[in-house]
Amino acid sequence: MVADEPAPQPDRVVVLENDDTTSATSAPVSADTPATSESSVDNTSVASSGSDASSDSLSQLANSSTESLGSVASADQALSSESASAVTANAGSVSSATATEVSSAASQQSSAATEILPSSVSSVVSSSTTVSRRGLTREVTPSAQATHQSEAAVKQQVPKSTAQVASAKAAPQATKHATVSTAKVTVAKRVASTTAKPVTKKVVKPKPFTGYKKGVFYQNGKRATGYLSDGKHRYLFRNGVKQKGVQKFQGTYYMFNLRDGRMMRNTYTASQWGLWYLFGADGRILTDVQPWAGGYYTFDARTYLKHTNVYEPARWGTWYMYDETGRCVSGYKYWQNGLYYFHPGTYLKATNETVWENGNAYWADGGGVVRTGNWQIEHAIDTGTSLVGHSPYVWGGGRNSWSIAARQFDCSSFVRWCFANSGVFAGNVGDAVTYSQTSLGQGVPWSNIRRGDIFFMDHIGHVGIYLGGQYFLHDSPSSPTGGVGVSRLSDVVDRDDRAYAVPWYDIVDGVVRRLV
Repeated sequence: MVADEPAPQPDRVVVLENDDTTSATSAPVSADTPATSESSVDNTSVASSGSDASSDSLSQLANSSTESLGSVASADQALSSESASAVTANAGSVSSATATEVSSAASQQSSAATEILPSSVSSVVSSSTTVSRRGLTREVTPSAQATHQSEAAVKQQVPKSTAQVASAKAAPQATKHATVSTAKVTVAKRVASTTAKPVTKKVVKPKPFTGYKKGVFYQNGKRATGYLSDGKHRYLFRNGVKQKGVQKFQGTYYMFNLRDGRMMRNTYTASQWGLWYLFGADGRILTDVQPWAGGYYTFDARTYLKHTNVYEPARWGTWYMYDETGRCVSGYKYWQNGLYYFHPGTYLKATNETVWENGNAYWADGGGVVRTGNWQIEHAIDTGTSLVGHSPYVWGGGRNSWSIAARQFDCSSFVRWCFANSGVFAGNVGDAVTYSQTSLGQGVPWSNIRRGDIFFMDHIGHVGIYLGGQYFLHDSPSSPTGGVGVSRLSDVVDRDDRAYAVPWYDIVDGVVRRLV
């Protein structure tokens, strides 16, 4: 439905909303006015008649559009007639730019899009301001335009050209959008700052130091104390210092290598002060009877030292004999001027029984002392044994009464004197020497030597009386006493000057004489 057309008024502008259902009578258009875009021509017409009142939302949209086009009309009136055709030629572009700005402004207030399309500057100036939507029209007067907040700012700036008008119209909108955008960013930052969870920065502490520093060992930043292991050996530290030698720890003693400090196990070794101790599989020092190196040893419970040359009971009451090396004796042992025999395997002393050596039978009495049963042999041995440690070696001695009375002998005169006291001839007093004694008695092989036989050593330069169990009685500066003494064939010759540096066994000549 179209309203009656009112009389034209000079300050009114027609604003149309793009809508397929709008129907209005087009106003006359000058032949010189260029055509607008196809879509604008198809959907928009200039109304020459008034309209009834439209809805409130359309009025607000019309007011906004009228403000912008009112500024254009004022500018066009100021132009001369010569520039009217130029303005008319550019009206299409101005209309397009203006329509875009109005549409952007209107989109903030309504969901319907509005497009502005003046046919010419003269028609814009002479036409009434009419809003038409679905057959309803509303007249927009200049007084209504004056109520808009942005009209004064636009009228104060009268652009000199259409381009400047478009630029002036775009500037407030750009400022508005920029202000809104800045406000949104500011609000977003405030929301983010108030709602975001606090980020806790993880502080990585340096790992405590472990290792040596200026000769001191640190473990986890502290001076190391106690046992530490490198996966193969264990070490003992006190206040960061590596311990060496025998060290007391946790109520017992351990041995740490004197060179590198590693803990020692299953070893019999000398300590830092020269004493020897036995340490077990767990490194602890051992006491009592302990197996070691194919034999048994006993270590004192108080001093931890091994027992040597002693006959003593174990903790279970059984008595055992230990030699000069501390080894539990198996076989013959000369001890306290007597020869004893200990059974292999049990290490028990033989008593009141027969024992054997090289096919020769001996008798172990009730005290365990081994004898041959021949009184002459045993008397000769007992006579010589009585001088052990009491008669120093004197070369050429024992060949006269006063020398014999002084108990001054050499090796051959000593042997002669022992047997002479048993009634056995072993040479003359004045000329008894080793060479003459090699022809005495009966010769026997070395493999059959028995207690009481005499044998020669060092190229017949020395002679001794065999006691059994590889022990012999002799007078020599190389004996344990430096004179009359008892040696074993395994002992090293010349203990003092080491002239031979070999065991007695190595200098045995193999010549054996049995006098009884």
